[in-house]
Amino acid sequence: MKSTDTFSQKIHLKLTAPTEERPEGDRERILAGLEQAGYYPARMTLHVLRMLYPLARNSSWDITVTAIWQEHEYLITNIESGDTTQAHYGLAVDLGSTTVVMQLIDLNTSQVLAESKLMNGQIAFGDDILTRIIYGKDDPARLQEITRATCNTFSALLEQIEKSSGIPAASCPMMIVSGNTTMVHFLLGLNPWTVFSSPYAPVACDPGFFTGTEIGLPFPGIVYFVPAIANYLGGDITSGLLITDFYKKDGLSIFFDIGTNGELVLGNSSFLLAGAGAAGPALEGGISKYGMRALPGAIDTVKIDGASICCTTIGNTKPVGICGSGIIDLIAQMRLNGWIDVSGILNPSASDRIVWLPETEEYAAVYTLQEESANGQMLYFSQTDIRQYLDTKAAAYTMIDCLLENAGFTPKDLTAFYTSGAFGTYADLESAITVGIFPDLPRETFHCLQNSSLAGARELLLHKSRIEDIRYFQQTIYYIQFGSMPDFLLKMQAAKFIPHTDMQQYPSIAAKLLQKSS
Repeated sequence: MKSTDTFSQKIHLKLTAPTEERPEGDRERILAGLEQAGYYPARMTLHVLRMLYPLARNSSWDITVTAIWQEHEYLITNIESGDTTQAHYGLAVDLGSTTVVMQLIDLNTSQVLAESKLMNGQIAFGDDILTRIIYGKDDPARLQEITRATCNTFSALLEQIEKSSGIPAASCPMMIVSGNTTMVHFLLGLNPWTVFSSPYAPVACDPGFFTGTEIGLPFPGIVYFVPAIANYLGGDITSGLLITDFYKKDGLSIFFDIGTNGELVLGNSSFLLAGAGAAGPALEGGISKYGMRALPGAIDTVKIDGASICCTTIGNTKPVGICGSGIIDLIAQMRLNGWIDVSGILNPSASDRIVWLPETEEYAAVYTLQEESANGQMLYFSQTDIRQYLDTKAAAYTMIDCLLENAGFTPKDLTAFYTSGAFGTYADLESAITVGIFPDLPRETFHCLQNSSLAGARELLLHKSRIEDIRYFQQTIYYIQFGSMPDFLLKMQAAKFIPHTDMQQYPSIAAKLLQKSS
């Protein structure tokens, strides 16, 4: 059963040939057939208009028309001889600042036929988004470099998809891209400085529909960008909301996409309140001398038992550093085993793994000895690293706290807590609560969505009616600036403890600490 709710439709038509009595034009004959089939209003591109003769006559008017729904009309983008409706595919893309993921979808069955993932070529211009923005800020040629690098990443993904599936990307009439506002600006060649600077008004929150070729992609189909709600509340967050559906329910829920930045949406069927702010690089491993991305050799889990420590790495190779999930385990385990106190101060008497660093005149926790590491270096997490991490985790917690307080609620009122982003996907939930990033809620309250940006793009590709939900978000979500809150910094200070200065907010962690000390 073919879906009639996909953005792209392939409509098989068997039309009567023109006669001297009925000499309507080919275009008008096809548009009338589409209207009779329920596809109205519709218009035809010049490319398709030029295809009509002699294709329609040579096919005895047995044709398949490809029509893309563009919210107010259908755009006819292709015409083929015979019934080709069984071959109908689309592309969904998560345009992340670090990684770009593309899926090939069978629009008849909703099945994912192929998936490919690559590092975003923009990384050559800076690991973090702000560095890239500044690089292209005042130089159009530099901005074009970043745009080309992004397009090259898409081109490589299209090649990989075609190689793995055997289906030419050019045969896909539709691609839906989900990404944060800056990433979309870079792909479209728009200067994203407007996203970052006051008054924080992007060039476009809802760019709309383009052909792939006008963007600069080797893709002749139509590209649609999942709309953003605000400058820091991009299409990736819109996609996440489409997946959760909590805005249709009575219970209070929160969606938290957490990484270098944190974007949150709180609400239910009655209201939606959102905010965004910088969490910092620590949650993704971007602090510490040996902090790194989640790549082979990165320590991803840590377990401490008394004075001893045990770690695992991605790929089960010798350690070369530690990633975000490893860091959060390390901090949580050090707190539970007395290696650090409530303020994060290292206790050198707790383990011989806590050593003095003469070069920086501070203590550090050694999680890998020289003979254990891949490069023969002692890997450690210093007192400075801990302090920076607590700044980051405090920002994440405070964003949640302020959003709840502004709506007149407390964490206990939450019935569902949705996490997304690399940190939300790979970090251990218990460690995140122990450290104090997430509130101490019943564990069944938490739901990890993994790549909700990609899932949302796929959902929209398959169900064009979900655009009505996006329009609802645009009209309903009230966006607040955390920086404008007078008590935000004060709240952050209280959250710089492990898990918090107010232990009544963390009864399960208090119980664990009591058990460890007895």
